[in-house]
Amino acid sequence: MYNDYMDESLLQLNEKDELCHLLTLKNLDKTAIEKILDQAQIYTASKIISDEERGFFQNLTIANLFFEPSTRTRVSFEIAARYLGCNVINIDIENSSEKKGESLIDTAKTIQSLGANVLIVRHGEQDTLKLIANEIGEHCIVINAGEANISHPTQGLLDLLTIRQEKKSFENLIVTIIGDLSHSRVAQSTAQGLTTMGVREIRLVSPEQFSLDENISHVCRSLSNVDEGIKNADVVMALRIQHERINATGEEYTTQNYFEEFGLTHNRMKLASPDAIIMHPGPMNRNVEIESSLANSPKSVIQRQVANGVAVRIAVIDQLLKSRLK
Repeated sequence: MYNDYMDESLLQLNEKDELCHLLTLKNLDKTAIEKILDQAQIYTASKIISDEERGFFQNLTIANLFFEPSTRTRVSFEIAARYLGCNVINIDIENSSEKKGESLIDTAKTIQSLGANVLIVRHGEQDTLKLIANEIGEHCIVINAGEANISHPTQGLLDLLTIRQEKKSFENLIVTIIGDLSHSRVAQSTAQGLTTMGVREIRLVSPEQFSLDENISHVCRSLSNVDEGIKNADVVMALRIQHERINATGEEYTTQNYFEEFGLTHNRMKLASPDAIIMHPGPMNRNVEIESSLANSPKSVIQRQVANGVAVRIAVIDQLLKSRLK
């Protein structure tokens, strides 16, 4: 039974403490994260599944319900579902009954009643995923594809997978995240996952107006000096300035001089560990948050992040459906 008072970290677990939805990485234990990463790693090598596996998935339906723009996340979820052999429905929000005044919950209930086994949701308002899971979670799996500025668990997982592939272990790593932290759901989920996996330190670097109001975890340290943040870092991730959220909240900020003050450049990367990797969740604004040639350099694993998104989402859909239906 799903209760209104439950937070997402409890709501996504069943009576056996098994993952039944994916709503957040907050408080998700190391074993659960490793299980997803291990399976995703297998899918990075081969996405071929057996006829028996395909038979299990072929009559199951995945519905993508995106209330905000998306390229990487929506397409990779669709590709992941099709690799498994699932039916895929992409809901056209612009032409849906929401435009006629239908509530979000009624829309979700309708899609579930039509036979969707998994509802993948991106929404700009906080607590949306919790609300949907409360209402239909006993009948339909709910996966968070990005919620407000607070969480994006599959992006966090693909970031973790990419780091593990490059660094082999999370132990003793220094990870620096630079940019618009206050509007970034990616930063929060990735930092939550990194904390669980045992990194040494997470440095959160941003202009004062883009800093986080609260500390994500005990290994996070907030800084405003980019050079200090990058020094000896093993992983450096740049974030874009999210103008759409800044505009939505009435804040004002100009990108003038941002690259000079906070942009990730070849020269600044000289301060990092010699084998440091460069990450970016996308979409990139080249020569604003990251020097264009640096994004294409051997240190960059940005395209691998994109590719890993498919493998992670296959693993998530696979595990949740089998947990629910087998």
